[in-house]
Amino acid sequence: MAHVVDPSYQLLAAKYLRRQAKQLAEQFEGVRAAEDIEFVHRARVATRRLRAALRMFDDCFPAHRVKQWRKAVRRITAELGDARDRDVQIDLLCGVLSSATSKACFPGIARLMVHLEHQRERLQRKVVKAIKRLEADNVLCEVQRMTKDILAAAESAQLGVQSPAAFARAEEHILRRWDKLRRQEASLADADDQQGHHVMRIATKRLRYTVEIVRPVYAGRLDEPLEAIKRVQTLLGEIHDCDVWLEHLDEFSARERKRIVSQFGHAGPFARLHAGIEYLRQDRHARRRQVFDELAAYWAELGRQAFWEHLVATVRARGAEAATAPPGPASPQPGGNGHGEMPSRGAARNDEPALTSGS
Repeated sequence: MAHVVDPSYQLLAAKYLRRQAKQLAEQFEGVRAAEDIEFVHRARVATRRLRAALRMFDDCFPAHRVKQWRKAVRRITAELGDARDRDVQIDLLCGVLSSATSKACFPGIARLMVHLEHQRERLQRKVVKAIKRLEADNVLCEVQRMTKDILAAAESAQLGVQSPAAFARAEEHILRRWDKLRRQEASLADADDQQGHHVMRIATKRLRYTVEIVRPVYAGRLDEPLEAIKRVQTLLGEIHDCDVWLEHLDEFSARERKRIVSQFGHAGPFARLHAGIEYLRQDRHARRRQVFDELAAYWAELGRQAFWEHLVATVRARGAEAATAPPGPASPQPGGNGHGEMPSRGAARNDEPALTSGS
């Protein structure tokens, strides 16, 4: 069964995908140079946003193209994510070393930093290889070329991104993401529910990206709600980062102890490292408690303000207003049948849970 893709909704897709593809390509030179960690961060965020958009707009482009694009972007996202994690961890350790007052902590922290720096060097080779592969696949050029054609057609027809169909699709996406986030609210009743907080972080991230993508349809009415969603995501992200740190410290401690026993026949020298590792563990535990309390208080404040009810009302109100407007004409789809028809593959699908926080 075929369906007509609304031209305004497709224009929204083309504008967003084109912007993110350009943003990603612009980071590659800096990522290769590996002199500023922000290039990796921006590239990683661009890939995440591309993946979110490809899920949302999967019926706006030929199915085989979307499948290829998603696969290619998913591969480089994983490599960039690992590299970004190490960059953030190394940066934190630099700050800890500069502020720690006990000399007993230095050997353990320094040893961990060396370990992470060696890992980051190995990951850099994988990142560069992933960039080369993405460029060889010509994915970003394809996205740019196909979206350019859509933008040209929309300009010729004097189309905008607002239409009854575009509002309806935007409302559907936002409410679905909000419903999945709402289901995780109970995890905030337990400060130690790591898995619940992890799932809630992913749900918040996906809601944020969805709101960012459809924001032009609502002409600024989602700007303030988006800032609140960003703050929730940031807090959940830092909680998750602390959980990752604590798990990593346990693994690092066990590995170092095993290495020392293998080398010396006993664990005596491990005592020099233990103080620094334990200092980091206590620091991350304390930071997690602090951030969780801040998140719980902020979430409660949003509840008192009826924030989520207002968000839902805003989303539905704009859709209701647009429902009375006359529909615009359908435009032919790239790779379609020439009559604006594409195979219907359903609503946006979920992707794999990310392992770390981020914008």
